[in-house]
Amino acid sequence: MARGKFIVFEGINGCGKGVQIDSFAAYLRSLGKAVPIFTTGEPSQFSEYGAKARELLAADGDPYQNQLAAVTNFSLDRGVHNGVFVPLLERGITVLSDRYWHSTFAFQMAQGVSAEEIARRNRGLRVPDLTVILDVPSDVAQERIVRRLGGERRKFERDLSFVDKVRQNYLQLHDILPGLIGDRSIVVVDGNRSVDEVAKNVQDLYKKFLLDTPKT
Repeated sequence: MARGKFIVFEGINGCGKGVQIDSFAAYLRSLGKAVPIFTTGEPSQFSEYGAKARELLAADGDPYQNQLAAVTNFSLDRGVHNGVFVPLLERGITVLSDRYWHSTFAFQMAQGVSAEEIARRNRGLRVPDLTVILDVPSDVAQERIVRRLGGERRKFERDLSFVDKVRQNYLQLHDILPGLIGDRSIVVVDGNRSVDEVAKNVQDLYKKFLLDTPKT
């Protein structure tokens, strides 16, 4: 049976991942083929580690604290998450994920954890077929969050200098992850455009890299 494709959407908070995942899922269903889709995200709903990771995200305080706990829980949750979606890929189901290991690299590197340490804890997991990093300026992302949530922001969103570090880390992943963890799937997309323009860009990437690629 043809294997499904594993496609990840990434970027700083407020980059528009959720909207683009919904748009891309609708696009896949419009192709006139029976394209089974599983939409998921991280931290996942499938493990106690995911629950602990969500607690860390929701906790107030210094964004530079608890970095090793974050790496540990996100990475262990990712192992459980793989156990859920990898069998679906083998059954020909396309998996769309809101975040994957790229978030751990971007955020926890900003917290001071080395890329090598993060890679060590994530080796052996499924490498995405395509990762779309939606890049927007940090101040634009913050404006979107404020419009959506009002004045409520989590600790990782309150410190603009921290957000800038995370954004710059995302922009480095295309260069550093192939050697660290074998991930050559990354494409950076300008997310500071209309929803339709970004969606068309994502669709074109899918057609270019995956649509006509034989599945193995």
